[in-house]
Amino acid sequence: MTSRSRYSLTPVAIAVAALCCAMSAQAQTEQDAQDDKMVVWGTQVSNDNSLFSEDIALKQADHLSDLLRDQAGVDIGGSHSMNQGINIRGVSELDLEITIDGVNQANNVFHHAGNLLVNPDILKTVDLQVGNNSVLTGGIGGGIAFETKDGADMLRADEKFGARVMAGVASNDYYNYSTTAYGQLTDTVDVLAYFSTIDRNNPEDGDGVEREGQEGETKNYLVKFGWNANANNRLELAYDYYEDAGDYTQKSNFGYYDHENLIYPIEYTRDSVSLNHELTLDNTNVHTSVYYNEMNYATDKSSTYFGDANFRQRLDEPCTPNGSDCFVGTLSEGNVVNIGIKTLAETELNLADMWHTVRYGAEYNTQESKLLVNGSTSGEEETADSWAVYAEDEVEVATGWFVTPGIRYNSYKLDMAASNDTFTDTTFGLSTKYELTEAWTLRAAATELFKGPALTGSFLTSGSALNPDLKPETGVNYEVGAAFQQEQFIGLDRFGFSTTVFQTNVDDYIDDAMSGKASLYSNLGDYENSGYEIVFNASKGNLSSRLTYSASDSEFTRVEADSGLIKGESLPDEVGDSISFNLGYTVDSIGLNLSWTSLVTMDVEVDDADGTEKDSYDVHNISAAWTPTQLDRLTITAGVENLFDEQYASHASHDMGFTDYEPGRNVKVTVAYQF
Repeated sequence: MTSRSRYSLTPVAIAVAALCCAMSAQAQTEQDAQDDKMVVWGTQVSNDNSLFSEDIALKQADHLSDLLRDQAGVDIGGSHSMNQGINIRGVSELDLEITIDGVNQANNVFHHAGNLLVNPDILKTVDLQVGNNSVLTGGIGGGIAFETKDGADMLRADEKFGARVMAGVASNDYYNYSTTAYGQLTDTVDVLAYFSTIDRNNPEDGDGVEREGQEGETKNYLVKFGWNANANNRLELAYDYYEDAGDYTQKSNFGYYDHENLIYPIEYTRDSVSLNHELTLDNTNVHTSVYYNEMNYATDKSSTYFGDANFRQRLDEPCTPNGSDCFVGTLSEGNVVNIGIKTLAETELNLADMWHTVRYGAEYNTQESKLLVNGSTSGEEETADSWAVYAEDEVEVATGWFVTPGIRYNSYKLDMAASNDTFTDTTFGLSTKYELTEAWTLRAAATELFKGPALTGSFLTSGSALNPDLKPETGVNYEVGAAFQQEQFIGLDRFGFSTTVFQTNVDDYIDDAMSGKASLYSNLGDYENSGYEIVFNASKGNLSSRLTYSASDSEFTRVEADSGLIKGESLPDEVGDSISFNLGYTVDSIGLNLSWTSLVTMDVEVDDADGTEKDSYDVHNISAAWTPTQLDRLTITAGVENLFDEQYASHASHDMGFTDYEPGRNVKVTVAYQF
């Protein structure tokens, strides 16, 4: 098993950042050229199942789908920032381990909204773990580590301070701008201050229908200080505030359903403070994160009047309360707070004439969830306290052959309406990697899984009775894979191929998203999820390309009698098969980057009682970015998303028979200047 990159600050990302404006570009460059390059805004995306660990996918994005949807095994559900969510192999974000600058994003807020508020524009790196293949990760389906930019990353050689301004406009139908200031306050202290806004009107879908309930404004503030205390220690203190507010539909995952009666002033916020410490010694690296994270989803109906208290039929004019003939709305807020600490260390040493890379750590998180109505707590607050310790040892037992055993102890204590139990479990992992030749690598892994029942969605008062039979989700993830990489291969400068085949078995599945509405919060059954990912990379001169094929097929092998499921039914977020293709070309002489991205999906049959189907689609994007060679602080980017105006919805955007369609064709122009 290779070491995950989530805690490494890979400087090669800066060296190739001139390609970042070309969406989906793949690049490799020499580190010694870094100081001669203009540092351009972009995000490094790495996938633990990718071909080359040093390969970097760089993009610009204003929605997570722009950044991640073409990654093998990954989909992004939700057409709007209010309900965007991450899906890995058909598993929703509620069963993934997600962090932003080390801050735990385990939030279960509202089943009609997303549980992740993240601004892709300010991201420095995105580290994907597709599938759980290490005891270091607690997510059933894998994990994602987001890291925001640092002030020191943005400076050219010999610069002490700098700034960047950006403005953009899109035909369907928003504008955005951001300002950033960064610099070295002293030789050891760097700072970054960032502000961005996206102001949206209602877009039109591929059929030209206005998507009501999406008009609003998204803001993000980030202040980040870094201190290199000495050659071995770095501290980073960050404050990150994200706000998404507007006249939004309350059931944002339902597409067009009943929008007229469901549009209200809604504000969704994330308030985060994090302190990260990086310790680097001769043979040991230690990363520690301490954090506070608060999510708040507020729907303001305090000035809304209804003709019926049950069906919420809105009235145009105020009415006089009179029993069920008039109902005055309220200000309701779902609030989730996470406070925690996590430490992960890696030590390299030689024992018994064998090279060991030992990774070990511990984490603690306390979560509080509550509903507030007109400023006062409604119902009972719910809490979950979890902690874990873990270790794995990657041993080179023979030249090129690595074996990694791992162990993890989990403890999870609940205090909520459905359960006040403490769940504990010891899980194990075993993986192996064999470097068959310099070009070929084989690998296999088996990892046991554990996840305690999530707190119910904070925006609803739990209606569940106490369930003494509630169990945690457990299971095993199996993976085998092979990779080939070689330079100067069949006339190409570089070629790579990798494939991963997986099967995940999960017992006592819980639909966390719907737990707030359940009369009894319970386990629904067992499922199997199997599939594969295939990735090809190739480059020749200034031309680069990537082709992926992803497949997942889930089914319930056992269902509880009162689950509402049928045996053989797919997971609710099943995404099926998809193909992605990326092509990038750089014209160095004029500073121009061109790219094409295509995503093609197949039909998905859910095999549920309603015969639900998710239609296939293909969507294509093009982009061109120009950084004039004589004015290399200026970057102009133009692109077209959904080039052929496809009417489509992500397979992760179907919910309870409703479909959340994506915007239609969107022409974007962005101008950015760095001082």
